[in-house]
Amino acid sequence: MTDMVVIGLMSGTSADGIDAAVLETDGERFRSLDYHGVYDYRKETRDGIWEAVSNPVAHMRNEPVQGILDQMIAEDHANAVMQLIDAGGFTPGLIGFHGQTVYHNPSGNDGHPLGRDTIQLGDAALLAQLTKLPVVHDVRRADMAAGGQGAPLAPVFHAAMLSRLGVSFPSVLLNIGGVANLTWFDGKDDLIGFDTGPGNALMDDYMRQHCGVNFDESGALAASGVADQTLVDDWMKMPFFAANWPKSLDRQAFHHCLNDQRLLAKSTRNAMANIALFTAQSIGVAIDRLPTRPRSILIAGGGRQNLCLLSLLRKRFGAQIYDANFETTQTIFRPDMLEAELMAFLAARYQAGLSTSFPATTGCRHPVCGGRLLKPV
Repeated sequence: MTDMVVIGLMSGTSADGIDAAVLETDGERFRSLDYHGVYDYRKETRDGIWEAVSNPVAHMRNEPVQGILDQMIAEDHANAVMQLIDAGGFTPGLIGFHGQTVYHNPSGNDGHPLGRDTIQLGDAALLAQLTKLPVVHDVRRADMAAGGQGAPLAPVFHAAMLSRLGVSFPSVLLNIGGVANLTWFDGKDDLIGFDTGPGNALMDDYMRQHCGVNFDESGALAASGVADQTLVDDWMKMPFFAANWPKSLDRQAFHHCLNDQRLLAKSTRNAMANIALFTAQSIGVAIDRLPTRPRSILIAGGGRQNLCLLSLLRKRFGAQIYDANFETTQTIFRPDMLEAELMAFLAARYQAGLSTSFPATTGCRHPVCGGRLLKPV
């Protein structure tokens, strides 16, 4: 397969907007093009997403409402694509479309009515029609059909990125979105990837519920509080943290922590300090369990804007948090666009018939080439 220009679209579990980025890639090698942006959902789209996330059973059973939201999500993504193309003046050949996750349950062992499934909303056929471009979508389902957890899908791109950045190996690329996930790569053949636990989701949800804002700006509220280590240690006893990889999560997996009476009895600043420490500690425990300690740890995703969270991680890992070469790699490493670039990379890999997930990253029985292609009619 020759290189093609691919737009990657991602709206993560935080549902805070649409990231769009462009790669020139053949699915193995890639070059980041200087076209990218963040595009807001319309208010009615965002409101619909949060209703679906809060009650996915009711949403999936209401086909008219589901259809309308699928259409709105596709329209907003098409708007992002057209704005990006107009601003850059380039001609893409393909779109990688993740869709909006409202439910992800890799085991189905919790008795949830929807069972073992992964649900991403957004009408990919409509997106293809509106943009007049072929769209690769539904990238998780084939992995789950092969016994995998459908996540994380980032490791194959993270490994390619780490190799290009010239970091010291073994290295970790940590992405802190609604859920935090990491990739450990030895620079040769060994590749590990899994979700570590909460990312921004718990902090953001607490801020919405108790402070009336979408997130803790720069982690300032959490930094002003005092954490209760005993409470955090109790939360860390949850079975997920002792489980071996591969493993993945839904953003709601730790939502019960927000209803813990010990947390509710605290001031907002102290509560946020607890949630931030829990997030940092779950990441730290995950890194400590890796085969060998990484020589470099690069951080991507919205969580890197939370200075309280970064401070907690630096206390644990020191100078490893940023590789020495990090400051010189900004032209090819855009931490806030990593997941959008991932979608472009996965779309190209699907087109080339290359594997997108592996037994050591998702638990699938064999390497899987995941996705479906829809062309404009």
